[in-house]
Amino acid sequence: MRKTGLLKKSISIVSVLALLLASGCGAKQQETQEGQQQGGSDSASQEENGQETAGGGAASGDVTIHFSEHVANIEAQEPHMMKIIQAFEETYPNIHIEITGKEVSEHNTQMTLLAGENDLPDIFWLEQTPAKEFAQNGYLYDLTSALNEYGINDSLLPGLVNSCTLDGKDYGIPSEVMMVGFFYNKDLFEQAGIEKAPITYEEFTEAVDKLKDSGIVPLTVGAQDNYSIWAFETMIARYGFFEKLEDLNAGNISWTNGDFIHYFEKVEEMRDNGTFTEDIANIGYFEAKERFLGGNAAMFNTGAWDIGDFENSDMAQNMGFFWGPTFSDSQYPQQIGIKASGGVYVVSAKAAEDPELLDAIMKFWQFYYGEEGTRIIAEDTSALPCSKYDGTIDTQAHPVLAAMITALNDDWDAVTEPFNSMSTTVAYGYFDATFGVMTGVYTPEEAAQYVEDLHMAER
Repeated sequence: MRKTGLLKKSISIVSVLALLLASGCGAKQQETQEGQQQGGSDSASQEENGQETAGGGAASGDVTIHFSEHVANIEAQEPHMMKIIQAFEETYPNIHIEITGKEVSEHNTQMTLLAGENDLPDIFWLEQTPAKEFAQNGYLYDLTSALNEYGINDSLLPGLVNSCTLDGKDYGIPSEVMMVGFFYNKDLFEQAGIEKAPITYEEFTEAVDKLKDSGIVPLTVGAQDNYSIWAFETMIARYGFFEKLEDLNAGNISWTNGDFIHYFEKVEEMRDNGTFTEDIANIGYFEAKERFLGGNAAMFNTGAWDIGDFENSDMAQNMGFFWGPTFSDSQYPQQIGIKASGGVYVVSAKAAEDPELLDAIMKFWQFYYGEEGTRIIAEDTSALPCSKYDGTIDTQAHPVLAAMITALNDDWDAVTEPFNSMSTTVAYGYFDATFGVMTGVYTPEEAAQYVEDLHMAER
């Protein structure tokens, strides 16, 4: 149960969230359940409801928007979306939104197949790299002018404008704030004699040793889902990933460079030191999360999308967050954290051919990122909105959200997720390589060479 009787405090998140300085798109993974659908309400004209069209004029009749999400159970996993759709349809009774969802890998596969058949939904979610590939192939609508015309860019946090661009054109709108790192159980840290969250790699290693000595699993990780490696992406960024990216793509340097070898060596040292769950190879992300929430591990690597689950857990008041270890053997910036845009919502080029449908779509995004949609996200579902919000967060009622806001407000520089700067093949190769070192399948040199071979094939 949550502790009671503590002094209530509130934190304004206007200036805090505006500190997001970088953009990109990330991966949010979800459990497999049946998809949900949200229907519409009875038709009525926009004129009768006093709603003006951003493009001028009112919609002439009922319009249905087909929306495909990357979660299987939208109502349970993205409650803010269902609430926003309901509020939107009450405001625009003649616009109906039919939303369906699938688990992320199945969703991605389906979108690829539908693109080849020219039968994509009107709006849908994509990770940034696939979104750029879809745009290159002509499957997506160029949102550049519409985002300004409907005032959406004015609503977004400054760091989330232009979240997914190709050749200077916008093809996506941010779906979530991508903020990742290590969550930890304060009670277990205290039991092990750890007074504060570690910052340096040496402090991290010392904390792991104390946890093991106290019979506590230091870090629960599930290698069955190779995408669950977010905090480790920050680590490779501390070994100069972004500074090397241009030369990596050009083939001027290799993934076998000394800095990346040091990164993989640190992962190997963590494994040898007993940092990870012993059965790491046999469990996935959700099993790892359940162990953390059950008090069976001290740390868990994840991101802001888990705020809702964490807020609803018994350990919410005893949960902290930190950015992961810094490394003294790296010459690159260390006080950095992934504070960026997550995946993006896109509009199909086919849907944009219908002016009435396109206007309805843009009205929905205008509402979603506007005052009411933003309020629903921040206040009703305890998530980090991508748009400006001038309300307050009750830190007693929402301790995990408050901890994330505090981290957003720190002086660590924001970077994007490395995943979004690589092709899908290379990015997942990097994931596989890191988990390969965690599980003892690869040496650091073999892991680096594995990714290099994949990258070399694309140069």
